[in-house]
Amino acid sequence: MSRCRLSDRPEYRLSAHFFCAMFDFGILTQVGADSLTRMRLGGLGGLLGAGCVLTRVFVGRYQTLAGGVSAEPYRRTLLGDDLFIIAVPMLAAALVTLLVSDLLFPDDRDFRILGPLPVRRAVVFGAKLAALVLFNGMLIAAVHLALAPIVLVTSAHRWREQPVWSRMMAWAVASISASALAVLAIMALVGVLVLTLSRDRLNSLTTLMRSVLLAALLSCVPLAVHLSGFGGALADRSAWLAFVPPAWFVALERVLLGSADPWLVRLADIALAATASSAIVVTVAYALLFRHFERLMLRSTAMSSMWHTGDTTGATASGSTPAFRAVYRFTTTTIGRSALHQTVLVGLSGCGLGIGISALLGAHIIDWLRTAGPVSSTLSAAAVWAPFAVMMTCGLSARLSLSLPIDQRANWIFRLTEDQDTRADQLRAVDRLVTTIVVGPAAASAIAVLWIPFGAAAGIGTAVVALVGLVRVHFVLLGWSRIPFTSSYVPGKQFVVHTFVLACLAWLTFTVGGSLLARMAMSAPGPAVAILGGLSLVIYFLGRQRAAHWKRAPLVFEDDFPDQPLELRL
Repeated sequence: MSRCRLSDRPEYRLSAHFFCAMFDFGILTQVGADSLTRMRLGGLGGLLGAGCVLTRVFVGRYQTLAGGVSAEPYRRTLLGDDLFIIAVPMLAAALVTLLVSDLLFPDDRDFRILGPLPVRRAVVFGAKLAALVLFNGMLIAAVHLALAPIVLVTSAHRWREQPVWSRMMAWAVASISASALAVLAIMALVGVLVLTLSRDRLNSLTTLMRSVLLAALLSCVPLAVHLSGFGGALADRSAWLAFVPPAWFVALERVLLGSADPWLVRLADIALAATASSAIVVTVAYALLFRHFERLMLRSTAMSSMWHTGDTTGATASGSTPAFRAVYRFTTTTIGRSALHQTVLVGLSGCGLGIGISALLGAHIIDWLRTAGPVSSTLSAAAVWAPFAVMMTCGLSARLSLSLPIDQRANWIFRLTEDQDTRADQLRAVDRLVTTIVVGPAAASAIAVLWIPFGAAAGIGTAVVALVGLVRVHFVLLGWSRIPFTSSYVPGKQFVVHTFVLACLAWLTFTVGGSLLARMAMSAPGPAVAILGGLSLVIYFLGRQRAAHWKRAPLVFEDDFPDQPLELRL
């Protein structure tokens, strides 16, 4: 009997299937999938370029430190940079694991499809685990390889205390352990939910959990930049760093290099305990699922209706038309039930919140809260700028979330019922929803932060933020002629550099220009009246232009490249 090839073995084929599923969103056509691949390659090139620029920044910083007369500035700077270098892969691992959280454990779909087949349960579980290890291992390895030149720059220094390769090895062990903790912590949380909840409750709660956690993690991305400035706090043994996981692994790195400082040893013990605890929870979850897979997957969901208490048939707007209500309810219900769309919407919006908080931290808002002294010009500028940053990211998240299809094959009902007389009402429902997403969080954040430097004038600033937000809505929906989730989606339709340049121009226009208008409006009544009136006129004319576009442009159900030839169909 001939030996079976590796590619024909069920272990290999299942592992390859589970691994590929972690890259497949399940919503793209073949054209969209090919475009996504090209976009990933372009993004990889951009990341490599950004890594080179970042390495150059570190080279300049440590050349300056080499010219000092004492090693103390180098030690404190190195502690802060180690916090940053360990936090980056840790955050990346947590984000990616969270995005594929519904694929971490075998579920009822695997049970129903693979159960009748002659495939041993151990093969299914082993393949799922192998795919997960390979997926996360590739990511963690790639990020650490990209950061290795920066670690080499910080290690090969005049004031170094350990050999370069010893420090490189200690960093690799500590940083990979930190990334492993990030992965295991997400897996442990999902595993506990899988074991304790019925399937319907699990879908509801994990969707909410993933959206909230993704928003929190993305809000930490801009905050991670400030970790480089916390080297002094780590050197001074600030107690609050015990609640910052990257600090645990910086301590572990120092202990591996021979440090016997009791405070660092305590933080290193926390790192090891947290990693071991997460690993134990994940192991127990896999073991219980393996032993009781059928019973856990076939639990009764009779009581799961308590999780769906929202009224999906209530009125959305007084006097709205049936076409308006249908599209509005369809859109809000889909966002509420789809983990992918909710993740995109909440996650990217959370990133904007993190950018705003990062700007306030960079303006030393914590020091101002402690001293309650006069507000600096830097803090007032950051307070005005932050709501516009939130506005920009909320607009991006709204456009992207509404563009992603839920099931393109089901859009036939919208094709058959397309009517020129109701098209404006359908698109007006999209406009209403996007306005809520863009203007609501921006205005709320403006109310929260503008009172710090401007007091009562914050009301005028909030009004400017709201009006600029309405202008932003028009640009978010520029050329929009589709019902949400019903059209195919082709990512990366433009060259990556072109998209990046346009995004930067839009960001500068709305954040810098908007904050300038807000400051001028809050300075005196005259400019306030002129700015509010001018923005109102712009919104009026843009609204009329878009209403005319709704009447003449048919609904779009097939996305394509801008340079694709049009068929005349004569």
